[in-house]
Amino acid sequence: MDHLVVCHGDACAPNTLVGADGRWVGHVDLGSLGVADRWADLAVASMSLGWNFGPGWEDDLHEAYGIEPDDERIAYHRLLWNCC
Repeated sequence: MDHLVVCHGDACAPNTLVGADGRWVGHVDLGSLGVADRWADLAVASMSLGWNFGPGWEDDLHEAYGIEPDDERIAYHRLLWNCC
């Protein structure tokens, strides 16, 4: 574990609501909400940006979050998310 935080559990872009001003408004689909390693959400969120907005957004997400990508944790959590 890196840091335990409250995680969405399915942190893909369509589950994040953004207002007309581009600011976060809320989240939907909270059925998997719980405490987990922060990379559980970061790995899925960064992958989802490519699906929903095209390539090249992963680095921006990590920079906005203030974290360097951890390729090993990203791969692990994406594998977990894809299998379930």
